[in-house]
Amino acid sequence: MTLSMVSAAADLNVCRDLPTSANPGETITVTLDITLDGADKTVIEDNVPAGWNVSNPSGSGLVVDANTVSWIDVNAALGVEQLTYDVTIPGDAALGTYTFDGMFDLAVAAPGVQPIDCDTQMEVVEVVVEPSSGGSSGTSSGTSSGGSSGGSSGATGETFENIVKKEVKSAYVMNGAKVSYQFNEKENNIDFIKFDALKNSGMISVTIETLKDTSALVKTNPAGKVYQNMNIWVGKAGYATPNDIVNPVIGFRVERSWIGANDIDGSAIKLNRYHDGTWNPLPTTKVQESKDYIYFEAKTPGFSPFAITGETNSVVSEDEGLTGTDTNTSTEGSEDRTTSYKGENRTTSADAKTSIGNITMLLSFATIIGFMGYIKRDDIRKYLKKK
Repeated sequence: MTLSMVSAAADLNVCRDLPTSANPGETITVTLDITLDGADKTVIEDNVPAGWNVSNPSGSGLVVDANTVSWIDVNAALGVEQLTYDVTIPGDAALGTYTFDGMFDLAVAAPGVQPIDCDTQMEVVEVVVEPSSGGSSGTSSGTSSGGSSGGSSGATGETFENIVKKEVKSAYVMNGAKVSYQFNEKENNIDFIKFDALKNSGMISVTIETLKDTSALVKTNPAGKVYQNMNIWVGKAGYATPNDIVNPVIGFRVERSWIGANDIDGSAIKLNRYHDGTWNPLPTTKVQESKDYIYFEAKTPGFSPFAITGETNSVVSEDEGLTGTDTNTSTEGSEDRTTSYKGENRTTSADAKTSIGNITMLLSFATIIGFMGYIKRDDIRKYLKKK
């Protein structure tokens, strides 16, 4: 604990210092400034809003329970002391004002137990996306920049009506660490987000908004049949650049029932990222299957609006057929495509060539036999004349 002596007497006091606002899922640091001049003990208990979690109290502090932290020192030194502790806001915390409630007693004599004053309240606000931030994720505290008549969520300008589910996960990011965020809400088909950290960045949050329709930041629809739209942001404004992280990967799943009901070709399912006004299909790989889902992984250069899409079997087959015609592929390739097209058994170009070759061979053989027969008949005539 840091301690500095003061020469003049001062009122015994504990003053709390809080951030003005914070985002759901964030971990903040609370500071208690304590005037100990003339005190003969330190008894402090601070309570955070219900559902929030305290951790890392400085000095001799103790975590009493998830919402309470305390210090007890019967031999307090004179001077001014500063204590700190961390508190993590739940990712699903509602927006609004929250109150901290604590008590202290710094002297055996009066005035006795008193409330901790100074900062007692703070705001929980949403992050705001900075669309101009390019490849990085963009979030910062403040007012939404993309409101609408339906009311904005404050995060990305989405209306509340367009958000199906929001999940926020936090992880401590250290240089060289392989960081992973796991998601488990049924409405959110993103399973995980992973990357390799290049810096000590502290607590970093990932926010996923699962959407009913395309993102408010999107001007066009992606190609193909859309399975799910979403916004994904990592950290605050300016974070998640190649200077901070590398090898970002998004894991997601698609229901088998949707694939079957829409005649989707499983090999044509993609995760698409919207960036600089364009939808870009990401390198997507199928990694495993279960009874109800097929699981994929996609590499991404950054975080922004995303969409999971698929192509129907008929579209894929037509594209392949056109490709075969335009590129004049080999006989073997042509045979495979034509035979498998929509399950029909058709004569391939290879079969046709073989048939023509067989007919030509038969005609040639017949000509030779006929010629041989003609020679034999001519010999017989000559023999009869001699006779």
